[in-house]
Amino acid sequence: MSASNALEQIELHKALAPRYAYRYSFEFSRLFQEDWHAEMLRLLPERSERVLDLGCGTGFFLAELEALRPGAVGLDISHAMLRVSEQYVPGARLVTADAERLPFIDRSFDAIFCKGSLHHTRDHVRFLSNCARALRPEGVLIMSEPCNDNFLIRWARAAMYRISPHFHPDDRGFTKDELVGLMERSGFELVYAGRYGFLGYVFAGFPDHIGILRWVPGNAWIVRKMLAIDRWICSTRFLRILSFQVVVSGKPRAR
Repeated sequence: MSASNALEQIELHKALAPRYAYRYSFEFSRLFQEDWHAEMLRLLPERSERVLDLGCGTGFFLAELEALRPGAVGLDISHAMLRVSEQYVPGARLVTADAERLPFIDRSFDAIFCKGSLHHTRDHVRFLSNCARALRPEGVLIMSEPCNDNFLIRWARAAMYRISPHFHPDDRGFTKDELVGLMERSGFELVYAGRYGFLGYVFAGFPDHIGILRWVPGNAWIVRKMLAIDRWICSTRFLRILSFQVVVSGKPRAR
């Protein structure tokens, strides 16, 4: 990450840290986030022991990883975010560092999770190459990133990133093919590529931005129904392009 972008991201996420904690304070939002996490966790090989949450933010996902794989490590460029994580993962192993310059020796981890961090960087290949270096030979990288396959979502996301003070204007999403191509260029062999999130993402993903949703009667019940519909949408050939996220996993090619 360039020095200027790193400083901008640190300042941006310092302001966002309290909003993220607020976002996860509602049952209907937590239900959505936990379902999203489950979509990524199902790609985790059973024998994976040493796990890194790369770009762990306020630690909501890291708490689940720690419960499944005690000793999980969380890394984020924003120390302010990591301080908020103490309420979710007391005593967690946390590292403040730049994801494009991972401070770990080669082959440190069995699995690296990256939930929405790649698009905050500028040198995507460098970011992913660092992940490949830090993984053991049979390790796996599991990522979820904003999906730009639908042109309407692509335009809406671009506008939101430029207008809202809560996003960096240089951040961007990826098409599924772009993300797969980046992984292959960075030394990964693709294991899985799919999509996630539509109705549930819109309704429960951002209660800190759309505050009125927390007052909707039965919002947790609504989210459960939406998640069931979303699973059908994401499995349907002609509708899955509506998805808001691309979920991919890959393992390092033999060195």
